[in-house]
Amino acid sequence: MTLQELSIKLKELGVPEDRYYLQGLYGSTSDDDKLSLTIRKGIYSVEYEVYFKEWGEKHSTRIFTNEDEACQYLYKRLKENKEIEDRYSK
Repeated sequence: MTLQELSIKLKELGVPEDRYYLQGLYGSTSDDDKLSLTIRKGIYSVEYEVYFKEWGEKHSTRIFTNEDEACQYLYKRLKENKEIEDRYSK
């Protein structure tokens, strides 16, 4: 899965764009107070960093070297959050 495919799947699932940040390309324009996926240059390869940013600090950071794995992980987390929200908002 790519960032673009992840964005499409999240829209289909009904996850609001203000709940996630995907490298500034999709979702919110800021990574503050939301689950985020950013791409950065690592020592030996490109790294995909998934984290939650709160009060300017990153928490629950996971680093992946594969875009598909990072996207799958973030999709799973956002899907679980939406399911919990839906269950308790009724």
